[in-house]
Amino acid sequence: MPTYSAGLLLGLGLQLAVPAAAQTVLLDGDVAADTAQQTFGPNRRLYRHLFGGYAVVAGPDAPGAELRGLASNELTLGLRHKLRLSQTLAVGADLRYLRQTYALSQNPQKAVPSSALHHRESLVVQRADAELWLRLNAGRRGNAIGHYFDVAGWSGWVAGTAHHTEDKPAGAAPARRVLTAAHGLNYMRRWAYGAGARVGSGRYALQARYRFSDLFLPTETTKFPELPRWTAGIEIGLF
Repeated sequence: MPTYSAGLLLGLGLQLAVPAAAQTVLLDGDVAADTAQQTFGPNRRLYRHLFGGYAVVAGPDAPGAELRGLASNELTLGLRHKLRLSQTLAVGADLRYLRQTYALSQNPQKAVPSSALHHRESLVVQRADAELWLRLNAGRRGNAIGHYFDVAGWSGWVAGTAHHTEDKPAGAAPARRVLTAAHGLNYMRRWAYGAGARVGSGRYALQARYRFSDLFLPTETTKFPELPRWTAGIEIGLF
């Protein structure tokens, strides 16, 4: 009889100890950390990352404003913030800083910014842009960026402008090259706006942007042909 009672008491003690231990584990869990992990990430409700980009200036050249192919380009560094609305839909905002180079062809028809010919010549625009976009996601992706298509509208403040020339003097000149740089050009606009689109997978995307605004002030448009409005290139997410 005493042996039976001791076994019964031992069994009851073990049954009471197991729920108590389980309850202790639940109380010690870090619920806040688990919630944060579920709301922030590439395919969570919120995500933020840096990105870089390279694009070429594209589109038809106007007479008197022809450009030199790949030498006319755009370099970009930006910060992207995404808010996921559903598995297929997201919205976001970008802040980007870009440097555009318009490498001008040297020919007798040149009119931008003057008819003077040089060995090399370019107009440079540095701009800070804010962009709003809408994203359509495609396919299954887990907690990853996946495949997507974006449409966007943007506006930017022209932070700096410059006109660069390079000449190679003939004859017994004291220098092999003569470089000039004029900054703060008073014939270029201070604001720009346009639209764009991206198609991407993971950290890589192909993008195209169109500038609706003119590059030059209204008082100069009768003298200067407009430079190409398109840029097209790649973006790489830095995450």
